[in-house]
Amino acid sequence: MRFDFRIAVWCGCLAALAVGAAEPAPRSPVLLIGDSMMRLPGLAIERELSRLPNMKARSFADIGTGLARLDVFDWLGKISELCDVHRPRVGLVALGTNDRQPMQLAGGRGMVQPETPEWDAEYAQRIGQAMDRLLAGGCERVIWLLLPPMRDAVIDRFVKRLNTLVMAEAEHRPQVLLFDVGKLVADRKTGGFTERLIDPRTAVSVSVRDRDGIHLTPEGARLLASALIREYWP
Repeated sequence: MRFDFRIAVWCGCLAALAVGAAEPAPRSPVLLIGDSMMRLPGLAIERELSRLPNMKARSFADIGTGLARLDVFDWLGKISELCDVHRPRVGLVALGTNDRQPMQLAGGRGMVQPETPEWDAEYAQRIGQAMDRLLAGGCERVIWLLLPPMRDAVIDRFVKRLNTLVMAEAEHRPQVLLFDVGKLVADRKTGGFTERLIDPRTAVSVSVRDRDGIHLTPEGARLLASALIREYWP
């Protein structure tokens, strides 16, 4: 069989054009997940990250859910599903606001009440599972938001206890980083709850917490988004 040099050259040119026309490398996705505490911050973080080169973020927030009632909303399954779809390199999580309620133990082993050692042990296990699913789903790092101080004393005591559980689980996983939202939106003198702060850039008082004493305002969400960008995507 005679080798046709012209055909070989033509095939080589087509191959080169195919390489040149290949799509650019996929951008680094950031997956933002959580309950209602992630709703406004998720939108603000998406907006801020979209301004950076080669960055893309996707957010998913489900109001009224958490890790305590997986029978109502299976957050562990949802994390795996979102990771399969988006293949994130970074996961950013805000969970726990709605979780001060009894939990059903696996295998029908009964119910456990919040603020008891049994509840803490079960909830800590679920936190660890959520972290592990994000890491197994492709995340090179997970940024977990520690909840800020709350106006109601009972809720505030609960979120402090919950933050302690999150910190303990993160200690076993070097890829999990913690960001303390309280240091950003708490009262500068007392470290406790406050609705308003002085914006250091403008010296103007701004509302950072919603009137419900729990959630961030749009301005508070913007401050959080800017702080996260400075910390992790400078």
